[in-house]
Amino acid sequence: MINDKEKKMIQRYCIYPKIAVIALIFSFIQCALIVPLEMIDDLVFHNKGFEPTGMFTALGFVVVYVVIFCFCALAPKFGMNGNKWKSLINRLNVKQSETDYSKEVSAALASQSVGRLLKESDHDTMKNIGNAMQVAGAISTVSTSIDMLSEAGSNAENMAHAYRVPIPHIKKQLVAFAVIPILIVVGAYIPQYIKGKQATDQRIAASAKQVEIVKKALEPVCVSVHADDPNKSRDRSSYSVMGYLRDLDTTDCYVHIQLNDSGTITNISYVEGIDINKSLEENLQQAERDFTTLQKPFENLNVSVSNPEILSYQAIPQQFKDEFLSGTFYKSFRFYDQDAPISLSCSFDTETKDKFDEYSRPKIYFFLGSK
Repeated sequence: MINDKEKKMIQRYCIYPKIAVIALIFSFIQCALIVPLEMIDDLVFHNKGFEPTGMFTALGFVVVYVVIFCFCALAPKFGMNGNKWKSLINRLNVKQSETDYSKEVSAALASQSVGRLLKESDHDTMKNIGNAMQVAGAISTVSTSIDMLSEAGSNAENMAHAYRVPIPHIKKQLVAFAVIPILIVVGAYIPQYIKGKQATDQRIAASAKQVEIVKKALEPVCVSVHADDPNKSRDRSSYSVMGYLRDLDTTDCYVHIQLNDSGTITNISYVEGIDINKSLEENLQQAERDFTTLQKPFENLNVSVSNPEILSYQAIPQQFKDEFLSGTFYKSFRFYDQDAPISLSCSFDTETKDKFDEYSRPKIYFFLGSK
């Protein structure tokens, strides 16, 4: 009744719509898959560098899926309007449905067009409505495409039943067609994850070494030293070392060293508590002596630093000293040295006289950092 070419054409048109639907769905899945894979790379493996292999692999499969979708969707569409297919319909008067999807297509395109126009608005509400309309238009387009493919598949199956043509079972092939690319993309990210972990381990090892150097340098002059352990805080972006010159039950005096995640010193802060039972001159002299004592361990220290001046700069600017000595215990102020080769600031933080009580802790802060 029919020749082999016609039989194969019917079988192709039975399976093409199914392949097209799977290709359409998994093109979106591949795009969505990039997000968690990149998040894992960033949040879990802390890979700071951009590795395009995994992403480009996923995008490559998206392109392949789109090409397959276009071919498998258009082949039945044009083929079923051809003379060969119409000849098969007329021989046995095979029932074929022909739904007009022009309204659905027009509505989807109109929704996306209006959405694009609203996104150009300066009003935030209009922009949000525009985004929502574009999403709705995209969903409508996908839904209409699936309906059209489903109808084409049903027409092909009706033809197969009429001419007793066996419909190929391709469930296993479709599963492989969908799953294998995902496995390949995930596999492409594994070397990226390994590289990120190795880089993180190296950074942590370097940071731990630098933190230990700073800690040991402070121990001879400080009564106590507290330092972050990079091995226990793998997701930290910076680490701190704090050295206390005196016991905590006396006037505060300590140094705070900040290191980045590579173990490089980025800034140092010296803090001196003020004793209001002594004069301003006595407090300032004590602060200068203490800051010199705390800075001494950093001289000739073999440690990575963003600017070597941070380790050697110890003199409190004269402008700060003048303003401090001419002020009172109850007036805060801050000074920035714009001419210094590093970022340098001094501040005196206190409470006003009417708020000052036994819980007030006035302090001098001396900050050194990179510009």
